[in-house]
Amino acid sequence: MFKESGYSYVRFRVYSKIIVVSHVAEKVMKPVGIIIILFLAAGFVNPSNGQKTADRKIITGYVTNINHSPVVGAFIMINKKNSGVITDERGFYKVRVKPGAISIGVYSFTYGIIEENIDQRTRINFTFSSSVPVRDISQNYDKDPDLDEEINVGYGTRTRRNLTTSVSKIDGRDPRFDTYNSVYDMLQGSVPGVMVRRDQVLIRGFSSYVGSNEPLYVVDGTPVSSIKDISPQMVKSISVLKGPAAAIYGSRGANGVILIDLLDASGVKKDTSAVVIKVPFATTQPATNIQGKTATLNGFVNPNDVSTFVTFEYGSNSGYGSKIAAQQSPVSGNSSYSISAVVTNLQAGTTYHYRVVATNPFGSTVGVDIPFTTLGGNPVVKSDAATEVTPGTAQLNGIVDARHLSTTVTFEYGTDTDYGMRVPAAQSPLTGNAPGRVNANVTGLNAGTTYHYRVVAANEKGTAYGADALFKAEYNLGEYIHGGYIFYIDETGEHGLVCAPADQSQVALWGNCTPPGAAGKAIGTGSKNTSDIVNGCSERISAARLCYELEMNGFDDWFLPSINELMMMYTNLHEKGLGGFKESHYWSSTQDKYGAWVVSFYYGRKSNHSRDENEILTRAVRAF
Repeated sequence: MFKESGYSYVRFRVYSKIIVVSHVAEKVMKPVGIIIILFLAAGFVNPSNGQKTADRKIITGYVTNINHSPVVGAFIMINKKNSGVITDERGFYKVRVKPGAISIGVYSFTYGIIEENIDQRTRINFTFSSSVPVRDISQNYDKDPDLDEEINVGYGTRTRRNLTTSVSKIDGRDPRFDTYNSVYDMLQGSVPGVMVRRDQVLIRGFSSYVGSNEPLYVVDGTPVSSIKDISPQMVKSISVLKGPAAAIYGSRGANGVILIDLLDASGVKKDTSAVVIKVPFATTQPATNIQGKTATLNGFVNPNDVSTFVTFEYGSNSGYGSKIAAQQSPVSGNSSYSISAVVTNLQAGTTYHYRVVATNPFGSTVGVDIPFTTLGGNPVVKSDAATEVTPGTAQLNGIVDARHLSTTVTFEYGTDTDYGMRVPAAQSPLTGNAPGRVNANVTGLNAGTTYHYRVVAANEKGTAYGADALFKAEYNLGEYIHGGYIFYIDETGEHGLVCAPADQSQVALWGNCTPPGAAGKAIGTGSKNTSDIVNGCSERISAARLCYELEMNGFDDWFLPSINELMMMYTNLHEKGLGGFKESHYWSSTQDKYGAWVVSFYYGRKSNHSRDENEILTRAVRAF
């Protein structure tokens, strides 16, 4: 509170608002002034409004080039992301930013990018350090060539220096438009105040709550309802009329006017309606049915009511070099057609580029480049363990992925890593795109000799070699061969015994008789013991007879093992987890005056049991 000229004043700050109570007599203020001030202050206090103000802040500024000329249509970026704000005709921008925003930048197609930290500033100007080479505004301002540029204003043309209304122009021959797909793309970001959303255009400052907000489109002097079918490659220039500049079109130009001048087309008069001056539209689509040597190229083409020839250009790089006509060419009409072409004689495992080309009397349209890679590659191989090995033969094994190509598969083998011998795989040639097993049988091996081998696969992309593997030309205990599992090999290494892969019975009796013979215990006596039992006992169902009459895996010479042969099965197979035995008793073909001998596959012990027990298992064997 302070006094001035006999009056008392009070200044009270509430959320950045100043309340001043003036011309109140000092005597009045003393008793009631504080109450009045607090009452007024309460009316101004609005925490929620103050919070909203603090949530965002506005940054403004100008963007100019090195010659201090405004940079128009530059994009304003906040934290390296487009804010959707562009500079106007004065190079001015105004952008609202959230708390925590760190950087602000400006991007121009012509000048590049500048970026600065915000640092709590609300006014930030940008100046690009280089200017457009073709413009020299250090000379007399009247010598600027842009001032003599002719602008279409609807009722004729005027030079830019003589315009007093708001008109913007786009040069359709600017190289940056060469790859654009529509006129809408040309307008986007090129004219200040013009916003484009898909196929809709809005000139900022013109809007209506009823009816359309779109501007009037005029193509070569003729109003049209849409510009979506006009190819950017046919555009000479685009002028955007705003405000008074659009007045000559009356109410039709209330939302602004977009004037499009097209390039002359051969055989078409300049005053012909723009809807017939159209080059075709073409879009390249991804290739399909890709194989090692073939592929289908695809695209969409709209002929725009003019007969259109369609081809595909393709090659191993974007220079292409090869061309093929689309199967549907030529096409006509005014709708999009799916077009395709099948190319052959390609190289497997190779990347190709292609694009669609549509041509009619008004010009050609080229689709974007799309690459694809044909199937195929070097085969992938792995040498696998040899099986069915005998002293004179073996089966060599491997795994091969042909990688989509016809692949020749062989095995190299020999007594050292020089190999020296080769045999084709039974599955060769191999195709497909997944690992597959391959094998080959070799004969004439030297018993007891160690051999080296590897799988080899070759296709048009190359040859792959498996790792070196070893095997010894001999039988191995536990190997499944000759109809069963090997459990005994004699001293020659070429002969032995195998047992059946499964039990023949769980309840068969040895036989309720005492035949002559059947007393052999040693290895090699089981076959004679079985014959003695079958010939000396009349029972049709017995453990020995089940084995004697068994036909399995292509063999019919099975028998019931002797007690020592049965013990060998326990030691060389069951103790190693092989053979699929149960931990129970098994019959042997050996007998004595007390009964028949069995082996417990739980304890690994021999014992003598009554011949008529029915809870003892039977497993057949054979010699090789």
